[in-house]
Amino acid sequence: MQIFRPGDTGYDDERSGFQTGLRHEPQVIFAVENTDDVREAVGHAEGHGLDYAIQTTGHGLTTATTGVLISTRRMNGVEVDPATRTARAEAGAVWQQVVEKAAPHGLAPLSGDASDVGVVGYTLGGGFSVLAREFGFASDRVLKTEKVGDVVTALEFELLDVGEVHAGEMFFEAEHAEAVFGAFHAWDLPDHVTPALTTLGDVVRVTFASTKPFDVDHLRVAPRLSEEFGLRPFAEAAGTPLPPHAYQGDNVLLNDLPLDALQEVGRRAAHSSVPIFVGVLPLGGALDTEATHLLKLISPQLGVEELHEEVFACLSPFVLGRSRNFRYAVG
Repeated sequence: MQIFRPGDTGYDDERSGFQTGLRHEPQVIFAVENTDDVREAVGHAEGHGLDYAIQTTGHGLTTATTGVLISTRRMNGVEVDPATRTARAEAGAVWQQVVEKAAPHGLAPLSGDASDVGVVGYTLGGGFSVLAREFGFASDRVLKTEKVGDVVTALEFELLDVGEVHAGEMFFEAEHAEAVFGAFHAWDLPDHVTPALTTLGDVVRVTFASTKPFDVDHLRVAPRLSEEFGLRPFAEAAGTPLPPHAYQGDNVLLNDLPLDALQEVGRRAAHSSVPIFVGVLPLGGALDTEATHLLKLISPQLGVEELHEEVFACLSPFVLGRSRNFRYAVG
């Protein structure tokens, strides 16, 4: 195990993660490699009355610690047992490792659309997979949690008999957002289909995935900038990594999302003084939640919480709460 303090060579690299707009400012970093190292790090924090935080990739960083940072990136073992269709991932493992080890056996995890996200943090937040409405939350598949104090050091979880999925995406120019929002909202979704609607500046993107065939003709309400749809290996639907960058975002869980409210969210985000990207995830299906939708906002900079709240405000009659996933650089 390596230990870093401010001024040490490697300190800045170790505390840095995917989120470049916010970094931990710890008094000491424990770059752990096993559970004994984690125990020592936790003991140091508790013995000195310091708070501590855990970082694998830094995707979901909300608030920075000034105490002890437990960096788990070196503690990243992954084991797949095809006979029992299970996997065990250590605290620093990312989903790409699990996908690569499971795929040769025709298996897949309930990972999301970013393969470089840490397994543990994603799962502890619930875990909204690209197949979420068909198979439920990733956390529903956890069989065993290994811990040192409050620190999860490994998870054992079920894998799915999934080698290929019917998946694709459509891109539209943002001038067609109202029509695309309407078609997406009107979709009579089969329980096995997991779609997402996202605005990305000048474009609107719709994605969809399932292990079973389904139709998307009704979404073709405007010219597409591009379109892909077909049977593909699960790994291709699991997403590709993005480069590290600064961003801030939050979400709300809703008990309803009327079309006029969705359109108003789109208008407020589009006319904001900073870029605000909207993401809509219909829930239901196998997801055990009273919420019908998750709506998230994200911007490529910090200091935008008040602007996001102005957009969220039009949804206030329908808000149930927030998901632990999709909270970035917020308290």
